[in-house]
Amino acid sequence: MKKRILVFWLFVFAGLCFFFWSFGTSTFQRQEEVQLFIPEWEVIRDMLSVPGGFCTVVGQALVQYYNSSLFVLCVNSAFLCAAGILCYLLLQEISPGGYNLLLALFPVLGLLKVHTSPFYVLDGTVALLLLLSFTYIFIRIRSRAVLCGVVSALLLYGLAGQLAALYGLVAVLSDLLCRRRKGYGSLALCLTGWLLTYIGIRSATGIPLTDGIYSERYQESQLQPDSYLYYVYIRFTALLLILFVTAFAMKVLPLGKRRVKALVAGGLLAVLFCFSAFCLPGPYEVRNSRMNELSVWEQREDWDTIIREQPKEGPGLNYLNMALARKGILGDRLFHYDQKGPQSLLASWDRTYYMSCLLSDIHYMIGDISLSEGYAMEGLTLAKRGGSPRMLQRLVKISLIRRDFALADKYLALLGRLPAYRRWAEKYAGYVRHPERIGQDEELAERRMPSFQPDNLLCLIDIDSLWAGHLSEPGTNRIAWEYLGCSYLLAKEMEKFKAFLSRTGAFSQGRPLPLHFQEAALVLAVEDRSVLDRISVRPEIVQRYKQFRMDILKVKDGGDGLPWLYRQYGDTFWFYFYCKKLNG
Repeated sequence: MKKRILVFWLFVFAGLCFFFWSFGTSTFQRQEEVQLFIPEWEVIRDMLSVPGGFCTVVGQALVQYYNSSLFVLCVNSAFLCAAGILCYLLLQEISPGGYNLLLALFPVLGLLKVHTSPFYVLDGTVALLLLLSFTYIFIRIRSRAVLCGVVSALLLYGLAGQLAALYGLVAVLSDLLCRRRKGYGSLALCLTGWLLTYIGIRSATGIPLTDGIYSERYQESQLQPDSYLYYVYIRFTALLLILFVTAFAMKVLPLGKRRVKALVAGGLLAVLFCFSAFCLPGPYEVRNSRMNELSVWEQREDWDTIIREQPKEGPGLNYLNMALARKGILGDRLFHYDQKGPQSLLASWDRTYYMSCLLSDIHYMIGDISLSEGYAMEGLTLAKRGGSPRMLQRLVKISLIRRDFALADKYLALLGRLPAYRRWAEKYAGYVRHPERIGQDEELAERRMPSFQPDNLLCLIDIDSLWAGHLSEPGTNRIAWEYLGCSYLLAKEMEKFKAFLSRTGAFSQGRPLPLHFQEAALVLAVEDRSVLDRISVRPEIVQRYKQFRMDILKVKDGGDGLPWLYRQYGDTFWFYFYCKKLNG
């Protein structure tokens, strides 16, 4: 390869690294936790026995190291560059020279878009690299075209599965455009690929390749990654065929003339620019990346970053309020942010892996161990590829809290087979052998199974009833106490909050009530002054509430002062209670 060509692709590699770094590696890092890949021969042998299993093995083997941001950047950028280089070499076979470098950027940009999709897996790019490599090798061979075509179709089917059918189309067209006169070889290759794919579909070894024809919305509704891979395969192949025809058609252009060269280059750059805009991550990918960032920060216990980023909607508020609770300031700063009702504390379960993880984390933090275990089991079954090491870690900790050492040892045996989790498993295996060490673990020592027993199934009781059970626990669980009080405030259930205040003595721990609890006590005192006999409210809060009541009367009379009132009192429970309407 010429030096200038190499420099060009080095620049492309650097640009891809920068893009993935700016987009964020959290999306890729979370891909690692939705697969359970055990790198042992027995497991790998079973995967290889299925057509396309080679790509699955390579993809999962690489993804298991996605915890490293540098590894993520290098692997994804290198794979996309390799696809571009192979496409460039094929275009050179069809039409040497010309504008093949620009044309070769189209498949790179196309793959760039799907790499940011949460539904895509790395196996797909591995398979497409095999498709391009096999096509280039087939075009370059000089003899025994029929034998080479049949053998290459058999090999690609074994390595990449039903992609062999699309390989046949690419090989036929590239052979025609290159004019290598090996028509029987490409025809044999195409028929072999189609026949193998048909046999595979009829024998039910996988879903049909034709499922990839349907829209992206259809693909997103599927629970298995193969459907989305076929969606990418078909569109990538169509793009590749268009590029081949374009390169061949450009042979007839008088590219020796400067004006023609300028027009062609300008036209290609304009089309490439428009195509690149289409290939940028869409709103869904951006939101998904945002949620993944919050999850990664939560796993690292980087609460300050979560609070600083101030997520404003959806499950992001769950992460924000979790961070406030872990910092011990939930009751003081809850209404400093735009809360959306009780869902801001605990969103509804939507039967996805990501929400199962979030709800498991929240309940684990609060001390609802059984609910946390239930959501962890849901996450384990909803994970994209056979399980989730992260959820297994949660189940290990819960088993140790329950003192169910046999079950903990079962989970640890599985985690111990994963290279990235072996050291973690060895640490917690020590707790199984020496249970007395659990009390020395800062995280496990402060958590225990609740002694209260709900008189109904967990799925049939209200969350506030479950949290209220913590008030009868020996010792204190301040986070559960704050979550219960804040849930009443967010739902504007003042009678329940009044009863809650009457039971707060054991949880105040000699500290003043949180700021928003004092503000809510003043609201209750409007109708029942006896509330203030039990609750101490700071004088400056009382004075501010008096001013708020005067100002809100002025706003009601004027009718146009709500934005001003928000600027003055938007960080108080009073503004939320009197001025904010809850949906539903």
